[in-house]
Amino acid sequence: MNERHHRKGAGRAQVLSTATRLFMDRGAANVGVNEVTAAAGVARMTLYNNFPSKEALIAEVYRKLAEQIMQNLAEVVAQKRTEEDKILSLFDQIGAVNDGGRGCPMIHASLQAEEASGEVYAIVRSYKRELRAFIFDLLDQARVARDQLADQILLMLDGLATESYLDGAVSPVASAKQAVKILMRNMP
Repeated sequence: MNERHHRKGAGRAQVLSTATRLFMDRGAANVGVNEVTAAAGVARMTLYNNFPSKEALIAEVYRKLAEQIMQNLAEVVAQKRTEEDKILSLFDQIGAVNDGGRGCPMIHASLQAEEASGEVYAIVRSYKRELRAFIFDLLDQARVARDQLADQILLMLDGLATESYLDGAVSPVASAKQAVKILMRNMP
C-alpha cells in the first residue's frame, strides 16, 4: 500500500495537461485513454493511479479548465476601471481564447454527453452560473435591469464563442462588443 500511495500523484499534472490539450483540440469523446497516455509519455497505470476512470479524468479536466477561465477573466477585468470597459474586456478575452478553437470548451463538453446530466454537465452548469454571477457583479448596482442585462451579456459571450468556431459572423468579437455597448447604454 505504501508503494501504491507513493505512485499516486506521479504523472498527474502531465496526464491532466495532455488530456486538456487533446480534449480542447478534438473533444473528450473523440480521445481515448491510450492516446492520452501515449501523448503524455506515461504508462496507462499512471493514469489509473490518478483517475479511477476516463470519466473522472474528463471531469477533472473541465473542473480545472473552469477555474482557469474564471481566474483569467478576473485578472483581465481587474485591469479595467469602468463598467463598460470591464464587460467589454470579457469579450476580448473569450474571443482570444476561442480563436482557432472549437468554441466554448465548456459548452462543447456539455454537448458530448448523451443526456443533460452527469458530472461534466454539472461542472459546466456550475461554471455558467459562476460566469453569470461574475458578470452581474461587474454591472453597476444602480441598474434597474441588472439581472436581465447580465443574462444578455452571457448570451452574447456564448454567441461569440460559437461564432468564433463556426465562422458564421465576419467579425464576432467586434460585433458582439458593439451589441453589448448598445445594450448597456440603453438598459436602465
